[in-house]
Amino acid sequence: MEIAAALAQSIVVSMKEIINQELNFINTDAIIIASTDEARIGEHHSGAKRVLETKTDLILEYDGQFEGTKKGINIPIYSEQNLVGVIGITGDKDEVEKYGKIIRTMTEILVKDAWIKDVSFKKRDNYRIFIEELLAPALDLENIQTLANVLEINLDIPRIVVVGRIKNLSAERNEQIENVINLLKVILTNDKQTIYNVNGPDIRILFRDNLPEATLHYQLNSLIRQAEQQYGLQLHIGVGLACDKLTGFRTSYDQAVTALDWAILNSHNMIEHYAKLDLGMILTDISRNKSDEFIRQILGKLDQKELEEYAEILSIYGGNNGSIYKSADELFIHKNTLQYKLNKLHKVTGYNPRELDDYAILSLAFKLQNILNNH
Repeated sequence: MEIAAALAQSIVVSMKEIINQELNFINTDAIIIASTDEARIGEHHSGAKRVLETKTDLILEYDGQFEGTKKGINIPIYSEQNLVGVIGITGDKDEVEKYGKIIRTMTEILVKDAWIKDVSFKKRDNYRIFIEELLAPALDLENIQTLANVLEINLDIPRIVVVGRIKNLSAERNEQIENVINLLKVILTNDKQTIYNVNGPDIRILFRDNLPEATLHYQLNSLIRQAEQQYGLQLHIGVGLACDKLTGFRTSYDQAVTALDWAILNSHNMIEHYAKLDLGMILTDISRNKSDEFIRQILGKLDQKELEEYAEILSIYGGNNGSIYKSADELFIHKNTLQYKLNKLHKVTGYNPRELDDYAILSLAFKLQNILNNH
């Protein structure tokens, strides 16, 4: 393992704050790659070369005892039993020798922590690439198999593609995305064959198809609930149909996206399944030009404020099966006020919401308007 100069520099700076001595980090080529004395960076350190050869501490009692050295102590640093460098503390023997053990321990902890983070990042990136390969329109089967072997993923397991979206990322989006990743890591930790990644506001999860439905729902609801409670993030989720072949992942993904769009645009549910979609399956696939034309024809005489008001009224009116009393109660208005507004909608658009056929047309127009507003 090669220690990056930036990591080495952060280590020596941190250590100096503790012991108030000058420190150097020397790589396995005996070159100083980090130092609290910037003038020494890039120098060859003969004392460290001896440490690398003998794998033991070296105390230097005076400057120049070895070429390019100052008095102090030089200590070998290990990571996963591999010698990765030498850390040197400059100063009188009696002063620096007492720090040797603690500096070695703390440096090795920092190196290991950085290594774990690096491995975790690389693994996360491999998952991202793997998922992108699986969902690509054209599959690179050789690359997919190679990544599956590296990540120990069984390609023969039927899977369900789930797509989520974070609706309210803020200026702290990187921290918020990291929080969602950590939630997924905790919630999905018991299933090594569940694959996921988060890219900006978009979440993609590939579940095993033989995962019990109750477990799937529990995990997805836990993700939504904890994201809201812990971080104030609003998530919507779409679930595609199961696929048992590599060529089916893209179809399941497209289905999950359709379900997600419907969850965001029209449903009170935070989770929508493609298998349970009705109008959503059709409306989310209508071209923008056709939607614009239909909306303009039905709702074109309403201004923006009226569009927002009547969208709410019609949704509640339909949800209460046309009951004036229940709808007025939910809207916190008098029943006569609601009747007046429904009559006005009829007069302006030419469609009477109290008649079944006209209500269906108005409802469809408002649903399409909502879809366009959210795209």
